[in-house]
Amino acid sequence: MKERFDFGAVLKLTRYDTMESIEDCFQKMRACGMNTVVVWPAAFYWEEKKEGYPFNTGKQLLKLAEKYDLGIIMELAGQLSAFEYIPDWAMKEEYHPIKESGEREYGQGSFGFLNYFHPEVEELICAHYRAAALAYKDFPALVGYDIFNETMFRSFDEYTLRAFRDWLREKYQTIERLNEVWERTYSDWDQICFEKWKWMSIVPQADYAMFRKASVGIFLKTWKTAIEEVDRSHLIIADNIHSTVSPSCNYGRPQDDFDLKRTVGNIGMSFYPKGMGGTLPVARRWEIFDGFFAASGRDGFLISEMQTHIQSLFNYNTCVRPYELKQWCYEAYAGGANGLIYWMWRPFDAGLQLLGRGLVDYQGNPTERYDTARNIGQALCSLGVMKPRPGRVGVLYDPLNDDYSRAIVDEYAYAVDNNLYLLSLFGAYKAMFDANVACDMVTWEELEKYKAVILSNQIVMDKSRAEKLCAYVENGGTVIIDGRFGIIGDTASTLPQLPGGEANQLCGTAYLDADYEGLSFTYKDEAIGGYFGRELMQVTDGEVLSEFADGFPAVVRKKHGKGTVLSFHTHVWYGYGKGEAPSHGKIAKLLADEFSLRTFCVEGNVKVRVCENEDACVLFLFNYSDEEQAAKITLDGTALEVSVAANDCVILRMDGSVVI
Repeated sequence: MKERFDFGAVLKLTRYDTMESIEDCFQKMRACGMNTVVVWPAAFYWEEKKEGYPFNTGKQLLKLAEKYDLGIIMELAGQLSAFEYIPDWAMKEEYHPIKESGEREYGQGSFGFLNYFHPEVEELICAHYRAAALAYKDFPALVGYDIFNETMFRSFDEYTLRAFRDWLREKYQTIERLNEVWERTYSDWDQICFEKWKWMSIVPQADYAMFRKASVGIFLKTWKTAIEEVDRSHLIIADNIHSTVSPSCNYGRPQDDFDLKRTVGNIGMSFYPKGMGGTLPVARRWEIFDGFFAASGRDGFLISEMQTHIQSLFNYNTCVRPYELKQWCYEAYAGGANGLIYWMWRPFDAGLQLLGRGLVDYQGNPTERYDTARNIGQALCSLGVMKPRPGRVGVLYDPLNDDYSRAIVDEYAYAVDNNLYLLSLFGAYKAMFDANVACDMVTWEELEKYKAVILSNQIVMDKSRAEKLCAYVENGGTVIIDGRFGIIGDTASTLPQLPGGEANQLCGTAYLDADYEGLSFTYKDEAIGGYFGRELMQVTDGEVLSEFADGFPAVVRKKHGKGTVLSFHTHVWYGYGKGEAPSHGKIAKLLADEFSLRTFCVEGNVKVRVCENEDACVLFLFNYSDEEQAAKITLDGTALEVSVAANDCVILRMDGSVVI
């Protein structure tokens, strides 16, 4: 296991910086307890054009970093290509991506992206990455390279279309198979355009979305290979924003944290919980970290950018309080982060985010957030790297299910949330969070590790998924189902038997129809409001635990092998995730008690995370209220009575002592 906790900040360099000003930053960073600096940009086109240009400043910086025992990550792509792999003098109009309308797309006001499928763009990026690695690889202070910060891409040009066709050919093998799934009549691959027709099949739109996500991995594999041709001994990392599994994910960037991990090996997250619309709710923040930890293969991840302060000159309500910074950093660590980098060290002195961000002020003097960051670093670095202890219950995330759900509801976004699926997952997670039950976001490959798994609006249930689910239940697992379940296979066509297809044997019911009225029912003497719609089922060999008012089953239990399947025939978690069905929160507590899903017990108004490594186990205690809270925590037979100040977080060892 990685032992050192990487702790530092992004140092954005300008043409006005000198080695003296950089050294001043390094000195203050070390005084703040930092051991890592992310340097951006990693090429310096303003320096003197002599041998080694444009990397001589970086070489000097690496020598200086060694003096202060600072590790350096060179950020090769921070979304501003003119300071990275394609300076202005090398730029061509054709390098810009193409909008769906056929016009050039010049990015956003703050940054842009290029057409990464353009062969000249690819070669310029790879050549730049090789040159940077060759310049920096022998310096002891070098930790590694960040090859794509906050991945993003879209283009409707000929090169991207060619790549899309290649991707489809690899997936379907024959044009006849594609026609069968897409419900089209092509005779050749070259006839395929950026089709998003979906009246007869949703798969064309879903395939396009899948391709866009896969495209990022295609680029990154090429870029990573370019560096490894020169340097195979240093870290290579790429970053996304928040988490693929969360409703806070920007599906349209596109973003796939799991593919990022498979492609690059190390992943980082930009985390900005406070925006002009307010601060992300606590449960949403926890889910984001849990989702990213799952994507990391439970190896851990880097917080590549942690929000430090106000966004820009007039965005007053994005001001970050010291207690908020502490909460976010402790949440990240307790959620699986093995390193923490602040965005950024000093505020912007020009540009769109003028006077935004920073742990020091515009003159380089420490702020109250600097002091908080130093205390955070002392605590987390003393612990080293830990991992969150797994929960006993997981919420299943299925990317294909997300793709197909979005393709279906997108046309009806005026009436249905286009991220209905992710809101359903969040509702399940939040309900467990509110009931003080440790809950993980999990994948199909991890079912056997959990005592119970929640499947919410899991409409995709092909043969492979059904086999995994049946095996899990047969071996003693508990499956909790709600909303729509097992409606389509992997080609998005209705299954022969509903619900569940080949997993129908787990349900104990047969599907009849759907309705939107009469959603209320009672479960274990608790009144449950129901939400959105209900499934009208005929019971086959299941046991009815609750009925709707008209006699249709509301909750059905089915024993299968050593395990149990519990089906709720309304949208329990979607309603809770939307904040519109508060009564559904009761269900999480009932399920936790019935199936013994708790890994610890909490008496009092605090939230708890358990983290451990080979040497120790610690508890992170969070008080999100405005008053001091007393609580009793019972874990592994040990009871700890604690008191946590208002809006504070405390790290306790199992003997009750506080970590710094």
